[in-house]
Amino acid sequence: MKKRIGFLYLIIFLLPFIQLFKPTMVQAYSVPDRTSVYEHAPKGMKLNDFVTAPEYYTNTKTNDTTAFKSSSKIIRAGDSNNDSTDIIQLLDGSSTQKKQIGSFWGTVKDSNGNKTYNYFDLSKPQEISVWFYGGSKVDGYDGFAFVLQNDDLGDQAISRSNGVPTAGETLGVWGGGTPDNKTTTTKLSGASDGIQKSVAIEFDHYVNKTAGSFSNSVNDYLDYDKFSMSNPGNIVMNQLKTGHIAWNYPGDTATYMENSYSLILNNYFYNITHRGPVQNNSYFTGYDGLEVANSETQDPRNGWRHLKITYTPPTTGTTARLSYLINDKFPDGTDKMQTAQDSKTFSIDISKLIGTSDDKKVRWGFTASTGSPESSIDDLDMVIEKMPSIVDMKGTSQITDVTKNSSKTLGSTKELSTSDGDEIKLEQKLAYSGGISESGEIKATVGLPENVEYNGDANGVIGKMTYQDEDGTTKTQEINKSDLKDVTITIPGKYETDPPSYKTVKGFDVTIPSMNAIGDNSNIEVYGTVKGPESSTPITTSVSGVNTSYQADNYTGDTMSPDFVIDNEVLHIENTNSLSQELNLGDEAHFQGNISYLKGSTFDGEELLSNLEVYDQDGNKLSGVQKGDIQVDKGVKTGTYDIPYTLNGLEADKTYTFKLKLSDSKDRISNTLEYKIKIKPKKNLQLEVDNYRFQTINAGSKIGEYVKRSGNWDIDVNSTGTKWKLSAQSTGLFNKEDSSYSEPLYFIDKDLNAKSLNDDTLIAQQDTVNSGESQNTDVTDAWSEEDGILLKNEFPNLAGDYTGKIEWTLSETI
Repeated sequence: MKKRIGFLYLIIFLLPFIQLFKPTMVQAYSVPDRTSVYEHAPKGMKLNDFVTAPEYYTNTKTNDTTAFKSSSKIIRAGDSNNDSTDIIQLLDGSSTQKKQIGSFWGTVKDSNGNKTYNYFDLSKPQEISVWFYGGSKVDGYDGFAFVLQNDDLGDQAISRSNGVPTAGETLGVWGGGTPDNKTTTTKLSGASDGIQKSVAIEFDHYVNKTAGSFSNSVNDYLDYDKFSMSNPGNIVMNQLKTGHIAWNYPGDTATYMENSYSLILNNYFYNITHRGPVQNNSYFTGYDGLEVANSETQDPRNGWRHLKITYTPPTTGTTARLSYLINDKFPDGTDKMQTAQDSKTFSIDISKLIGTSDDKKVRWGFTASTGSPESSIDDLDMVIEKMPSIVDMKGTSQITDVTKNSSKTLGSTKELSTSDGDEIKLEQKLAYSGGISESGEIKATVGLPENVEYNGDANGVIGKMTYQDEDGTTKTQEINKSDLKDVTITIPGKYETDPPSYKTVKGFDVTIPSMNAIGDNSNIEVYGTVKGPESSTPITTSVSGVNTSYQADNYTGDTMSPDFVIDNEVLHIENTNSLSQELNLGDEAHFQGNISYLKGSTFDGEELLSNLEVYDQDGNKLSGVQKGDIQVDKGVKTGTYDIPYTLNGLEADKTYTFKLKLSDSKDRISNTLEYKIKIKPKKNLQLEVDNYRFQTINAGSKIGEYVKRSGNWDIDVNSTGTKWKLSAQSTGLFNKEDSSYSEPLYFIDKDLNAKSLNDDTLIAQQDTVNSGESQNTDVTDAWSEEDGILLKNEFPNLAGDYTGKIEWTLSETI
């Protein structure tokens, strides 16, 4: 008896002490009202009859179908105080009801009761995304849960205690709670009180771990996690903190642990085992995580937070993956910084939901509640961005530096480096990949990256949209510079606790026809020219991605354009040998010059790449590109290049243009130098001389006379593409029997001037060039009997045959 009195004395003494130091969350800033929050809600899907939100929850023990009024309801766009989009209210901050439970589920069955409607197919990859508003209080509602379930109660599945719907710490999904938050002398079956055949991810604001005791018969203990287990698996222990996210199977006996204390009768209270990995201190209530001055009012747009659930089916067996990503983007689709985002992936056993059944269709939905001792009444609203079975569409984005032929897709970690003057292409693609409904006409609002000029062609065309028409043909719609307008985008704060700011960029609206068949798609392309900030020194400018949003009756989504950087440094080349050269076929041309950076940067020691293209004199590019590596020492400001090129495979007597540019390790591309090379005409110069004779010298011939030629003399010069001259030299003709007897040879020109062939004597020449065809010139055609090469009867000689040799010299002249 003394022990009990002493124990009671200690409790009485400590309770005021504990209450005195209980932390209180202070909210000094102002908050917008719910009407303003609704007005600024992100655009979502039209809900039609795709979801079901119960008006009442049944007491399954008494079959009272109106035992508990649900706090959930669907507020359609155009209803009172809501003109923006369809909203699902899960918890009502304007109600005086302390204990609230709300839920909604995808409407699984069609009008004939068939399970063919807005279900969750465990055999296929699935994705659900919502925007949720967690009220205006820092210490607000208890929390909510995403649930996949195959409970026989269908959309009446909710947390219960012996059949009575139970709010507070249960979050609407777990068993183990009691309607009055008190311990019970009757054992509960937490497993049967939770949603059956289900898996749940809880987003729990509070750590409910107040144990029931002699002096405080409270049942607020579900989050107690300091127990020990011999085989914990992925059950966490001593990890839960405020704002935690964890998961488990609400209808599984192993999820619950029974606790009790005894007076006369045993008093029972329960905790659940949480499976990890656990995320703590996540933001999903009020405007927590955003700091503004005490005198300021929070921006209603910042009250909406994004949540995406992704499911990956088993490859074999029954182990699937379930993931969440929370606080990943702002309402306009702009990405939040990584430190603000929370994400985890769990391995789940789908046999807990469907057993061994071949039917893989289950319900999906959300539950929520408030009413535990520390919680308060507050709003929880959701806007559905994407449902798994209604319309499944995929958006992708890519930006291409056309000048450098380099691209970056959304999600890539690659850095896309551009330069001033580069042409870029932005692409936003959207494709229909399945669903039970058509998308409806889609309004796309495309925001365009800054530091890009969108001037278009001569007609102002800056891009186009291609899409599939109803008849399956591909249609094209031009996008004109005149279509541009101001589009408001979100600028994240420097730190995750800083509220975002807003500014306008250029953009445009375009309407995409409704999509309803796999393969339907659209592609929006926009071209522009990079224009970085002016600077005389090297700078790098980061250009953030900008959001493109899609809004249709049955689909809402967005994609960000990939970010890129602008490097203002300019790689420059300057020739040091002539830009105009004349060479022969087969010669090796050389292109030489200096390399530098116009902003003064030094080289990094990496090899530069040369790119040499050849064009004919009509401007046609010849096949093939010669590439090569150029080494410049690290740290220097100037380098040199000497690029050889063998002139084969070209045509003679034609001029070719060689376009040279260089690129460095950062994909900077230099200016282009144009070298002109004329290929000299093809040359040919040949001499053909036939046998030649002179007439007989008779005994009566006079001394000093010239002896005429006998027969046809053929002295042929074949020439192509060159001037020429022909000379001859001879010591005369000599007697075969006695070489001491001889006669000299002379060349007689048209003026009858005689030149001895004892000296090299010009016989003929051509001073013009026939560059195209081969030309044959018979030198003797111009001779008469009185001129040309003649034999002179200069001495009385011994009779007989005389022979001799003429040396011919045919040479090219300039």
